[in-house]
Amino acid sequence: EVGEGIRRAIAEGVCTREELWVTSKLWNTFHSPAHVEVACRKTLSDLGLTYVDLYLIHFPISQRYVPIDTRYPPEWVHDPEAATPRMEYAAAPLHMTWPAMEALVDAGLTRNIGVCNMASSQLRDLLSYARL
Repeated sequence: EVGEGIRRAIAEGVCTREELWVTSKLWNTFHSPAHVEVACRKTLSDLGLTYVDLYLIHFPISQRYVPIDTRYPPEWVHDPEAATPRMEYAAAPLHMTWPAMEALVDAGLTRNIGVCNMASSQLRDLLSYARL
C-alpha cells in the first residue's frame, strides 16, 4: 500500500523521489548478517524504490530467523500457531549485524543507517567498532 502511494505520487508529479525521506527498519528476525540485505531488498521491493534514506535496526533483540516465504512480516513470536507461542532468540550480536548494515550503504541500498530502542551502553559499544 505504501509503495503504491509513493509510485502514484511520483507518477502524478506530486513530488519527486528526491523530495521524499523514506525510513524503514530491520526486523529482529533478520539480524544475522546473511539476512540483512535480503530484508532490505524485500523492503525496497515492497516500496518500489531503489534505496531508502534511512534504514534502522528496530530493536536490540535478535530473534530466530523466519524466512520471508514462510511469514512476512514475521511477528514477535516464532510460531504463532504453536500450542504456546513464544519469542525465540538467535545468536546474532550487534557487532555482527552492524557491518552488514554498513554494507547496505556501500551497495547504495540505503543512504544512512542507525538504531532504535537501544540503551546508552549499547550505543557506546556500537561506536567502538562502527565504521559508519
